[in-house]
Amino acid sequence: MKMIFKIAKTELQSLFYSPIAWLLLVVFAYQVGMIMSGMLEDIVVRQAMGYESWRVTTIFGELFGNVQGTLYFYIPLLTMNMISRDLSGGTIKLLQSAPLRNAEIVLGKYLALMVFGLAMMGVLLFYVLFGVCTIQNIDFPYVLTGMLGLYLLLCAYAAIGLFVSSLTSYQVMAAFGTLFILAMFNYVGGVWQDYEFVRDITYWLSIRGRTEEFIYGLICSEDVLYFLIVIFLFLTWTVYRLINRVQKRSWTTRWGIYLGVFLVSMMLGYMSSRPALMAYHDSTRTKSNSLSKSSQEIVALLDGKVKITTYTNLLDRDFWSTLPDHINFDKETFRPYTRFKPDMKIRYVYFYDNANNPELEEQYPDMSDEERAKQISENYGVPFSIFLAPEKMREIEDLSAEGNKTIRVIELENGQKAYLRFYFHGGWKESPGEAEISAAFKRLVSEVPTIGFLAGHGERNIYREGDREYKRISSDKNTRSSMINQGFNIEEVYLHSSLPDSIDILVISELRSPLSAGEMNYLQEFIGRGGSLFVLGGPGRQELMNPIIEQFGVRFMPGQLVQPTPLLQADLIQSVPTDEGVAYWSDLDYIRKNEGCVAMPGCVGLEYTPIEGITVVPLFSTDTAGCWNRIVATDFVRDSVYYTPETGDQAGIFTTALALTRDVNGREQRVLVAGNTDFLSNGEFATGRREVRNFNGILKHAAFYWLSHEELPVNTAGDSPIDRKLYIGEAAMEVWSIVFMVVIPVILALAGIIIWVRRRGR
Repeated sequence: MKMIFKIAKTELQSLFYSPIAWLLLVVFAYQVGMIMSGMLEDIVVRQAMGYESWRVTTIFGELFGNVQGTLYFYIPLLTMNMISRDLSGGTIKLLQSAPLRNAEIVLGKYLALMVFGLAMMGVLLFYVLFGVCTIQNIDFPYVLTGMLGLYLLLCAYAAIGLFVSSLTSYQVMAAFGTLFILAMFNYVGGVWQDYEFVRDITYWLSIRGRTEEFIYGLICSEDVLYFLIVIFLFLTWTVYRLINRVQKRSWTTRWGIYLGVFLVSMMLGYMSSRPALMAYHDSTRTKSNSLSKSSQEIVALLDGKVKITTYTNLLDRDFWSTLPDHINFDKETFRPYTRFKPDMKIRYVYFYDNANNPELEEQYPDMSDEERAKQISENYGVPFSIFLAPEKMREIEDLSAEGNKTIRVIELENGQKAYLRFYFHGGWKESPGEAEISAAFKRLVSEVPTIGFLAGHGERNIYREGDREYKRISSDKNTRSSMINQGFNIEEVYLHSSLPDSIDILVISELRSPLSAGEMNYLQEFIGRGGSLFVLGGPGRQELMNPIIEQFGVRFMPGQLVQPTPLLQADLIQSVPTDEGVAYWSDLDYIRKNEGCVAMPGCVGLEYTPIEGITVVPLFSTDTAGCWNRIVATDFVRDSVYYTPETGDQAGIFTTALALTRDVNGREQRVLVAGNTDFLSNGEFATGRREVRNFNGILKHAAFYWLSHEELPVNTAGDSPIDRKLYIGEAAMEVWSIVFMVVIPVILALAGIIIWVRRRGR
């Protein structure tokens, strides 16, 4: 051990007495200072403009992410002469003839590189200490975890560079050789991914992305062991390389040792990557890298093994993301779940069938589905033999009800199944996130709420695509935020008879004809048993809708609300959260903080009177400026709208959405009333207004979450961060930018020059 330290000391003196090490530190310090200055200036400017920051500590994640992308440029210059210098100068013979083991020589030199790596980490540590002094409640463990990941990456790079340095006496060749091997390790993860028997090996070998989880604040045993195994592999190869220079061995023995060490490393790597043998530690304060508490509770209820099968249709849109060469990348979607359910099995099945993809008609006209599939598989270089024919596929899983789309099927040991779909937004395919995955799991472990949409009286249809309809929020399987993809059961219901007991929430959207006496009785029966109710009204429908809600002390006001603005139609009401609403629903606070609204085109005001036993909370109201209730019918497209009190116009602040609760048979009944129906329509969600910052989707999400008694959608929100402020002003930031990009690099450069000059003087 003493000899290892002596060699390390000698190598460190050689490093720091040469200009190359100091030059690397100066360049590294300038790079880090430039990145840090830019990010801090952005935060300072936003704070000066009155915007609140969110998790200021994550600037270190961005910093470390930038550093890891360029770190491999420094290592070849650092390691290129560690052993090659001894080879070219002949000093390696002196070292090997001395009472030294080859392992001591290698470990001593590697220890010197590790110490230099600590010097580079010291540059980052300065900025960490700066953050401790200037960031409100900095998430210190998160930052240290990112530094640990960078240091392990640097140590792995150093081991690789040391091995390459032992292969040649030419230092330039050693530098380029190191760059080449590091490039191989960065890109090997995408090699041979089409072949199952080597897919996991090459993917595991890839060093790309190994530090990302550290940078995000998550320590995974697989990643830690990966770096240790890579270090072990290349240091062992380096030792045997030096041994082989002085000992005559057959080529089979030499290559056999290299291959044996490699196979042992691969075996250790394979074992470390098994989900059952992996351990995790989320160092973030908010546990942002872990499943939410709700998701963890759902996963804990999964009994027995779980199988997730991805069925990929070659004739579907954007099918390529789940092809064999993307399997390992796709599996990352479920990595947070395998952490809590290690026995989860993930498999992939490929087929071709008609998926109503209009693009294929243009690209491959006058061809059968089989001919198109063969052509596409050939274009993508995938063997056509792995794709099942439609008949074979239907014997395994009939997906005709899902339109033969690419889909995931989650299955329990008892045969229960749930579908997990892909979504399309802006023409792009999107994978399900935690909320959708947990909702699918929830369907397997518990009874999920059913939303019934009343039909038969001109209400909004949940299956049609028209602008006024409700398909996008309810039954649209291609939309991530639709309630069917958030775990709910969706049904269209009629009041021809009693509503089934399975209906938990009833949505009544703007009747166009009155309910009959019998239908009203069936509705009262549902209300009487405590079912949740969502009633949405609009202009001209007050007489039809008021009989439903008057029993709760609420009524739709006559007339229509107007809010004229220079650029928008006067009947577009920008409803804002009330103080009571923000206190009642935490989601509404997000709308207020972002100075947003809920856009309600064609809205009526709500009046309510207190009734004993019923609690009323106004959620939304009109803004304070320029809004009134208009009684006279108006053509908002052609006519100009002016406030005319003589015709009955009434100015003021009007309630546009109410939440009501009461106790029914020992259970809290929840009723939501809105003075507008279109804010949930297909057309409204497809409309973009640059002048309006609307958050209709948040109100939709919050409404059904509340009406389902907080069951669905799955609440994946974590704890709010508390590191939301940077204690630096604009003037101070200008000074610190100079310190970061000029003063610190100059100090390091002067230190290097002084040491170098003093060394030459001796």
